[in-house]
Amino acid sequence: MSEQKTHPPLALGKKQYGIIAQAIERWREGGTIDDQLAERLSNSIAAASFDWQRTARYAFIVSIFCLVIAVGAVLADEVLLALLKRIFNSPAIVKCGFFSLVATGVFRYGLYLRKRYPHRAYGNESVFFLGVLALAVAVFFLGVAIDTGSGHYSLLFLIASALYALLGLWFPSKLVWVFGLLSLGAWMGTETGYVSGYGMYFLGMNYPLRFVL
Repeated sequence: MSEQKTHPPLALGKKQYGIIAQAIERWREGGTIDDQLAERLSNSIAAASFDWQRTARYAFIVSIFCLVIAVGAVLADEVLLALLKRIFNSPAIVKCGFFSLVATGVFRYGLYLRKRYPHRAYGNESVFFLGVLALAVAVFFLGVAIDTGSGHYSLLFLIASALYALLGLWFPSKLVWVFGLLSLGAWMGTETGYVSGYGMYFLGMNYPLRFVL
């Protein structure tokens, strides 16, 4: 006697599942089908679970498009455009302070969103990514403000690495922590390059070997 093949239950939307399950129950109660057939029919359907991961990916993509649209809207507004020109024409230290405040506000907003919507992982991390960019711009303008013309800019990568690492541990956020590690690697590469006069070797090691060690 051949074995009967078993098939996985048919995944249905919650509304469809409810309608069909109610119909099977009424058929059973009305005697149209017996209990055994009703059980088989009930086992052949299932309510589909909501795909949060896919929704989060779509939300992340939509948020990027919204950011692009928002930037375009800001640039189209003459008043805001004049304000941005005034900010960018100000001294570097003022720009550093401005973007530091922007980064602080973005990170605080990201923490608020993660606390309120902890299941929206991609959306929350996209907000943290904007904070990472704002903090990088702030560190850049800090370097412009304290620049002495020596070309020793590797210190900026070390400052960024320390800030990202502290923020990544405080939140915590894997994305911010990754940028901390990347900044640390950039500092190591630029610092050893500066010490060696930007030659190919530092203590007999080329760039790949330095990062391996």
